[in-house]
Amino acid sequence: MPTATECFYRNERITVDRALELKRSNRGTHRSNPIFICIECGATVRPHRGGGHASAHFEHLVRNPDCSLSHRVRDGAKAKKLRADYTLDDPKAIEGYEVDRQITTLARNASIVVRCKERDNHTCQACGFKLQIDGLFVIECHHKKPLAANGIREVSLDELVCLCPTCHRIAHTRKEPFSVDEIKELRKQRT
Repeated sequence: MPTATECFYRNERITVDRALELKRSNRGTHRSNPIFICIECGATVRPHRGGGHASAHFEHLVRNPDCSLSHRVRDGAKAKKLRADYTLDDPKAIEGYEVDRQITTLARNASIVVRCKERDNHTCQACGFKLQIDGLFVIECHHKKPLAANGIREVSLDELVCLCPTCHRIAHTRKEPFSVDEIKELRKQRT
């Protein structure tokens, strides 16, 4: 596997550790993500932390078979572009092919989530659902004020509530999430 450990950033050659630092410092700001360029082919790359089987390295956003630093497509069959030969109404679809994605997630504090679940007795506050499988509760912690809309901030336990996966999904079916009382009302209307 190729292991590019340097790239260009603003015409300066930098290490993968510096790129990861730049990426981290950019999170939670309104600035666009830094753009890193492959030192061999000039394509856009992204830094990856080390761990598991690989040390920290850069990966091309779009695999480039002509660049020795680009990851290779694992199987020749997967390299071909898939073309759908079915309609949207067809009961069959092609799935399981590789898709490269770049995501940024928002940090959560695990201890406040645990305290919320303990406070709510691992029970959905909208429908009363409570389930434990092999010692693990099936329950989610919901932010009444979405993190994505409010940015980096201090979150209190009062802003969190336990919801089962179904009610949590219901909560996020509109831009301004439904409140617990609204979810209860929606569920009443559907039964």
